[in-house]
Amino acid sequence: MNPAPDDISNSSQFQRYIPLAVWLVVIVTLVVIPFRILSYGFLPGGDARRHVAKAFTDKPYTEILLLRSDYTMDHSPGWEKILRHLHVTGGLDLNALVVVSVAGLMLCVFCAPLPWLRRPEAWLAALLAQMIAIPEVMMRLTQARPLLFTEGVLIAILFAWSKSEVQKPSYLKLTLTTLGIALSVWIHGAWYLWAVPLFGFCLARAWRTAMWLAVCIAVGVFAGALFTGKPIEFLRQALLIVADISREHLPSWLLVGELRPSYGEFDTLALIALVALWRRLQNRPQTALLDQPVFCLIIACWILGFKADRFWADWGVPAVLVWLTFQFEELLPTLTFAGAPRRLVLCGLIAIPLFLHATNDLDRRYTINLSEPFLDASDPALAGWFPDKNGIFYSAQMELFYNTFYKNPQGDWRYILGLEPALMPDEDLHTFRTIQFNKFALPAYEPWIKKMQPADRLALYSAGEPNLPALQWHNAVGNLWIGRKPR
Repeated sequence: MNPAPDDISNSSQFQRYIPLAVWLVVIVTLVVIPFRILSYGFLPGGDARRHVAKAFTDKPYTEILLLRSDYTMDHSPGWEKILRHLHVTGGLDLNALVVVSVAGLMLCVFCAPLPWLRRPEAWLAALLAQMIAIPEVMMRLTQARPLLFTEGVLIAILFAWSKSEVQKPSYLKLTLTTLGIALSVWIHGAWYLWAVPLFGFCLARAWRTAMWLAVCIAVGVFAGALFTGKPIEFLRQALLIVADISREHLPSWLLVGELRPSYGEFDTLALIALVALWRRLQNRPQTALLDQPVFCLIIACWILGFKADRFWADWGVPAVLVWLTFQFEELLPTLTFAGAPRRLVLCGLIAIPLFLHATNDLDRRYTINLSEPFLDASDPALAGWFPDKNGIFYSAQMELFYNTFYKNPQGDWRYILGLEPALMPDEDLHTFRTIQFNKFALPAYEPWIKKMQPADRLALYSAGEPNLPALQWHNAVGNLWIGRKPR
């Protein structure tokens, strides 16, 4: 029995809305994820806290930290100017700025590829596959660091420039690419790292595309530096920071996490191999892997990751997400056509596990901060135990700076350790490294204790009162003790 004409018409009309429904599912999933995570009371650690706190003071870092003389300006000025503007002009408080930081920067990554996708569910599939291979991906996406803006720009550029060799890009494409890089440099800094994706295009022998992209990077870097108001100093200082970090020649276990070597991420390599094998079994024409700029970027970042994990985690993993999306977008039409109801079902089968995987509180990853102790200068029980005006807060734990500055952004003291240990004055850096080498043994703190003034304080973590009788001690909160010179 043949279907009635009305049934055919209704079915055809329904199928027209399937692509729109898929887009709606994708966008809702991506937008809801960060807000579900924030609903736990989540507060990212590390740099996110000092960026938010910096919005509540107009003091430069040279008045917040005791730094080397060659550090004269913040290396991520744009992001902190944005947060400062939102606080001063928009009236956003501390919690609101945390929401803006977490949700805004995560969505920069989540939404970056959407303008280039015909099958947006392919992006969800890439995110889900990568999160299963590397569960820690979500912790990076929730760090609320301006690096995520750069990752978003990188993802957009890889989608816009990688599919075919560019003969002569449009003025709009050149302008948007240059603007994206300029904003990345101003907001995040680390302008020299834009050489990494450019190397991927050169490795794939996409010479013409690489040439145009190099022009965009050069102009974008200079424009981003101009936004800071001190372009030469900004560009110079970024290289000085790299030089300061490199000059120590430390064993890897003493470095901050992003500068330590990568383990090689075997699970991601296995994922790439499985998808490549799946593509080959489809018997569909495809470009050779080493002729694909994104794949070459993955190889380059994987190799560089054995020197410093930041190459893999910050540049390689976004490239993997882009490459997986390319593969899935070509494979999905073989499973279902654009207007088929089954496409909507398939999209739901990707979106639901992605949402659950990204938002579950596995190992308290989103609630561990709820039990963190913070020092609050307004607490009467701590009166006299914070540094006096112009005093120095000595500590060998960087989280003391992040947490205490977050809670007390207008404190009138300075911290000995924050941002990056290599930026400390040489004498204090030597003491800090000695403390690390000796596994935070109490005698290693003696050089700091000897140079402490009555206005200074020493903070360290201990199960009981530290056996350093040269100082008076007070158990501030949890296992955190604060010491001061006897009065």
